Amino acid sequence: MGGQAALSTSVLLGSLAGTAHAGDAGSPGRIRITVIGDSYTSGEGASAGTYRTVQVTGPDGVSVINAIDPAHQSASAPTLQALSQITRNNPNVTFDVTFVPVSGATRDSLYQTTRPGTEFEHSPQIDAVNGADIVIVGIGGNDARFGDLARTMVTSQESTTEAAFSNLMSPLQNGAYLNEQVDVYRDIANRMAPDGTIVTLGYPQVLPNEVPEGSPSPASEALISSREAQLANEFGATINSLNRQATQLAAEATGASFLHADVSQALSGHELFMPQEGLNGLDFLNLQGSYHPNALGQTLIANVLTPTVNHAVVHELGTQGLVGPPTPHSLPLPTIDAPPTANPPMDWPPYEPAPVSPPMDPGGGEPFPELPPPDLGVGEPAPDPVPEVCI
Repeated sequence: MGGQAALSTSVLLGSLAGTAHAGDAGSPGRIRITVIGDSYTSGEGASAGTYRTVQVTGPDGVSVINAIDPAHQSASAPTLQALSQITRNNPNVTFDVTFVPVSGATRDSLYQTTRPGTEFEHSPQIDAVNGADIVIVGIGGNDARFGDLARTMVTSQESTTEAAFSNLMSPLQNGAYLNEQVDVYRDIANRMAPDGTIVTLGYPQVLPNEVPEGSPSPASEALISSREAQLANEFGATINSLNRQATQLAAEATGASFLHADVSQALSGHELFMPQEGLNGLDFLNLQGSYHPNALGQTLIANVLTPTVNHAVVHELGTQGLVGPPTPHSLPLPTIDAPPTANPPMDWPPYEPAPVSPPMDPGGGEPFPELPPPDLGVGEPAPDPVPEVCI
């Protein structure tokens, strides 16, 4: 058991000329990178073939089958795509990458064992931060209960969404969210290696302000009004603004190196309802992946994220007396119908790929639209989300 170990790898790409040495002659650099967070960091929304699988005992109690880990750690996650680009540009550097985000994670769950006692057990994500040179963290959306707002939008009338929005905005406006986000960032800074860098993430805007007619996502189009889309965008923008503020405050409090990657406009022109969508709409065959980036969206986010992660790598190389190369070029975008590759560069994933036949997915059966009752009533937000269907 223990998904964390399965998704830790050390990648040494040779001692080739490509990065200028300012330290010992011929001495390669080494950077320890940890990625933690929720579903937008894990790569939720990808095709099943990119998710980490675990061998489990079959229903007959004898056979062994490959099952998708409900953490939904995808080989095509934006951070992994960004690190693949950066790794190729630094062929004389060893990158030790530990990738442990869990779909549905909250700040509290970063400190908890996930699914203890099962084949899908994961150690607390925060443990992977200890001693890291670079930490990439995407967290906060589930604490803000963005999933609750989304559920209300697709199961209730516009008036109910308006009331839920007002209630859900309260902790974002009274300082509670900001203070708790700062605390997590500060704790990460205190656990990682001295002179390390924390890269904090926000969330992309996934909806246009006006819902068009005749879109590629008719189910979502029928359920989400333009007003609801505007409220969702305001809610997401508020979370992003608070994450940026928390990054600045944590940097001032700790003196550590912090960078914030603004991915808010990564899906611009490719939001839901656009001709070429960068995320999944409501999919009753893939409810957990609904309203999460698809192959195109994950690459778009990776391209926006790469310069900030590269800056963190260059900073770390500088502390080692090495000089890193410029930011890599953008990744080529997949076509709208192409599934994410199960074997991206950098030899991800470092585990057995999923079999040709669809693997069992124990985390994919949580019904996204059926969690709240059809209408929660004015002034009552949706109930606390089940982790597997959160962001």
